[in-house]
Formats: sequence, structure tokens, C-alpha cells
Amino acid sequence: MRMIYQLLESLLRVEELLRHILIQMNCTEPAKKKNPIELFKEKWLDKQDVLLMLNISERNLYNIRKLGLLPSKMINGKMYFHISDIEKLMR
Repeated sequence: MRMIYQLLESLLRVEELLRHILIQMNCTEPAKKKNPIELFKEKWLDKQDVLLMLNISERNLYNIRKLGLLPSKMINGKMYFHISDIEKLMR
């Protein structure tokens, strides 16, 4: 039992040292790789998110799209908008 406690204490010291090194490197946490779905969700919003973000109706969004002010992509029957296009529209 004593060995387990010693091992846990050693691991805690290693964790503390790693945290200190990361702080010295101006990193709050180690960089983790994101999967493709997470990367997609960071850059693209679905129609419902855009409606809520812009506080508009589906008809208004349809008109904005048809005027060419906001391009969209259809993926598996679901409409997505690139976040940079939404930012341009909001300016």
C-alpha cells in the first residue's frame, strides 16, 4: 500500500513539473489534435445556428441566399454556412 502512495506522489510531482514547463512555454494546456468533425464545426454553422445568430426568419435567410449575399453548401441534405461569410454579412 505504501508503494502505491509513493507512486501517486511521484506522479503528482511529475504532473506539477510538466504544468510548470508548459506555463514557462506560455501554454496553459498541451495542444491536442482535433478530429475533422471538430474542425468543421469551428468553421461552419448549420441553418438553425445562423437563424439564431442573425435573429432572422427562414424566409429572410432564403432571400439573403438568393441575392448572393450569403453562400451556402448542402451536405447530406443539410445547409451549412461558412462563419467568415456570416461575419462579412454582419459588417
